[in-house]
This record gives sequence, C-alpha cells and structure tokens, in this order.
Amino acid sequence: MSALAERDTRTLPAKGAMTGARFKKSLQDGREVWIDGERVSDVTTHPAFKDMIDALASVYDKQTTTYRDEMTFVDSESGVRTSLSWLLPRNADELRMKRRNSELWSELTWGQLGRSPDILAPYIISTLHLKDNFSAIKHPRCDFGENLANYYKHCMRNDLFLTHALGDPQVDRSEQTQNEQRPVPEDEMIALHVVEETKDGVIVTGGKQLSTAAPHSNECYVALSATFAHRNDPRCVIAFSIPTNTPGLKVLAREPVSRWFGSWGHPLQMWDEQDAMLFFENVLVPWDRVFMLYDPSPMIKMLGAGGGSVNFNFLGWANLCRAYFRMRLMTCVATMVAEAIGVNQYREVGAKLGEMVTYCEVWRHSMEGMEHLAGPTPSGQWTLGPGRGLHIWFAQTSSRMTELLREICGSGIIMQPSERDLSNPQVRKYLDRYMRGKDVDVEYKSRLFRLAHDLAASSFGMRQDIYEYWHGGDPNRNRINLQRSYNQNAMREQIKEMLSKPLAHGAVR
Repeated sequence: MSALAERDTRTLPAKGAMTGARFKKSLQDGREVWIDGERVSDVTTHPAFKDMIDALASVYDKQTTTYRDEMTFVDSESGVRTSLSWLLPRNADELRMKRRNSELWSELTWGQLGRSPDILAPYIISTLHLKDNFSAIKHPRCDFGENLANYYKHCMRNDLFLTHALGDPQVDRSEQTQNEQRPVPEDEMIALHVVEETKDGVIVTGGKQLSTAAPHSNECYVALSATFAHRNDPRCVIAFSIPTNTPGLKVLAREPVSRWFGSWGHPLQMWDEQDAMLFFENVLVPWDRVFMLYDPSPMIKMLGAGGGSVNFNFLGWANLCRAYFRMRLMTCVATMVAEAIGVNQYREVGAKLGEMVTYCEVWRHSMEGMEHLAGPTPSGQWTLGPGRGLHIWFAQTSSRMTELLREICGSGIIMQPSERDLSNPQVRKYLDRYMRGKDVDVEYKSRLFRLAHDLAASSFGMRQDIYEYWHGGDPNRNRINLQRSYNQNAMREQIKEMLSKPLAHGAVR
C-alpha cells in the first residue's frame, strides 16, 4: 500500500461531498497566487476571484441540499456520500445518473464553466481503465497504476476540485522537446521537466499553460496533451497531481474579464473561471503522487495521440451536457432578441435562428447516439460510445453560433443603457421612446441585450469563444488523429473491387 493510501484509510477521515463553506476554507491555505504584480493574500476575498468562488460555493451547497439525491451517491467501500462526478459507473443506470449530475452542473453554472469540478473528475476516472498500462512502466520507488487508483479514491472521498495543466509555455515552439528536436540544455529548458529523483519524490522545474481554474482549485493534475505527448527528452515525460498550495508552485492569473466601472450589467461575469500560468520552481512531487515517468506510452494510448483507435469515452457527459446547455442558451437568447426588435419573421433572421437550432438538434441526436452505444470496458467501467468527432465539430460550431448571435443582435449589442441610466428620470424619458423594443419596455430589452453582449461581445464572451475553440486541444491535431484512427477498410475494399475490372457506365455492384 502506498503512502497516500495509508494516509487516506488510516489517518485522514474522508470528508465526503463538498459544501460551500468547506470549499472556501480549503482555499485559504497559503497558496501562491499572483495577479497584476501582487501576491494575493486570500483568493476568497480578492475581487478578481471572489465572485467566482462565491458562485461555486452556492452550487456546492445545492449539491448537498436541494439536489442531494441527484448529485451525490454513497461510496459502497467507504460508506461516504460524495459527488456523482466521481462515480465510476458500472452499468447503464449509473451512467444515466452521471448524466443528470452533469446536466445540473451545467444548468447551475449557465454552461459557462469549461473547468467545473464535474469536468476534471471524469478526467481522472479516464485513466483508470488503463491502470495496468501505467503499472507496466516499472520504477523501484512506486507503482504508477496503484498511485492512480489510490489518488482517485482520495479525490472521490473528499470531493476535491481539480484543474489540470497539459501544455508547454508558448515561448519558442520551434525549440519544443518534441519529435525530431534537439535535446534542450538544462539551463535553457522551459518545459516542465525532472531535475532529480530523491528518496521523497521527484523534483520538477518549468512552466505549464494554460491552467484554467488554478487559483480556486484544490489540486492540479499535471500531464501531457495529445500535442505534447511525444517527446525526445524523457526528462519532460511526467504526470502527477499535487495540492495547489505546494511550496514552489506559483500561479499567475490573467486580467479578469467583464469587470467595468458603473452599473452596466454583466450577468455572467461571476463565472469568470480564471486562466493561469503555472511556474514550478524545484517543486517536490511525492512518489505516491507520480503517475507516469520517462515513458509516455500509457498517456499516448489514453489520448489516442498515436492515431490508434480509442474505444472509451469517459469524459463524455460533463463536456457534452455543458456544450448542449451553452448552445441552447445562445439559441434562445438570439430568438428572444429577434422577437424583442421585431425581426424574427425576416427570412434571413429566421434562417440564422434555424441554423442555430440545427446545431442544437445535431448535438442532441449525437448525445443520444453515444448513450445508445454505451457499454462496458474490459475493466468493468461503463462508458459512452466514441465522440471524438463531435468534440472537434463543437470547436468550430461554437464560434459560428457566437457569430450568428452577434449578427441577429445587430448594433444593439454594443449600445444599451446602464441600470443608472434606466433609473434617472432625466434620461429615462428618452430611453422609453427611442430604446424600447417591439411590445417590450426598455428595461427588458436592455437587460436581454446585455445578456447577449456577455455571451458574444464582451471580454468575457470573447474569452469564452477562444476557450471553446481550444478546449479540447488543437483542433487541427485532433482532426489528424481522428483521420488516422478512422476505419475505412470496408469502403476501401469495395472501391478496390470496382477498380479491379474495366469501369462500366455505372458503379452497380
């Protein structure tokens, strides 16, 4: 039994499903978070993070009260009630339970969180079906597969909020430690890499981007993406997870979005999940937290980075439900805007709204198809059918829906009165006359357009648009990997059969 397992089962009582108060307290742990040149003393009270943390705490409270039966389960081994996000499904019914939990996470966060707690939990679960592959990479200090299994239990029984960091810093990509690149000297190395092994663990140094939600996470899972899985330098091949307050780990947050002076409404700004750079300065990773070292083959297999067939889809519901809610939200807002200004009957507007509805329906049909193809894996987990192509499709579809929403709103998306404008009688008389809508007053119309602005035109909306494009990694790389794994054998043989004889006037078999 590893040290982590011993700490879990013998000295650390499991805390179960996260609550709002416990979540906030867990973040007051001395973590080193920087923003705008200053170190943050308490992320729960700093204006750049407070709204997001308060909003998440509210969801955690609903998880343990209002939606307790729909968002939690009792772990049969420990007897602890915890989040369904951590349930390892063993049959179709449990997979449906996870779907409902993911739907609630999406509804309660307005589909705006690409790195909610419900997203990273299945990311850890996705490693477990390859536990034996990780264990096959031998090291005298630990069993990587056992470390993963014990870490899953630790996270599940305490309902920890994880983020992850996969990519290399965007400095000079021509010097990356990728295939066919020269080895980089230690003093020039910017990618996260192993400095040395000690009896207590591995010392790592380097940078990682882009770690969304790092300032308000409990733990950070660090590994390789499909883009960065192939290395010519084994020092850069490592996967592990550590607490966000680990000494030597520095978190640099970006500028907050949708934060303005005055009373202009930004109804979604509390869901600004901070993106961050991570700097590791001689950070000690204990041996029981190391999941992969020097050999990337298990990670390459898990990610399908070698172009091989991937038959498992453990990440499904969390991302699928979030994307579906986001698409329906944008479509409904666009429809309500068109009605509010009397253009919903225009042919070109109707066509644009129909295009948005089409995307929603394709997504719904695809979700139903993946659920229909769900089944058990050799390890006994129950997984959705493959969905790699759908995630690639969403990267381009999301931007198109944002564009359509802006087009339907027209110039009104950038010119709406503030709340203080609405309450000022000297200004209000003009607003009532010149800025009302069709059968709706100026208050309703301006607030509706403000919502559209937050979705498609504000700095928050632009961040979301960029995020959705890169959410699953480089779309071009994903298309290439999908093409390499796509089975065309039957069609290839049919075409070869036709070409084996003189071509007739028709390709009748």
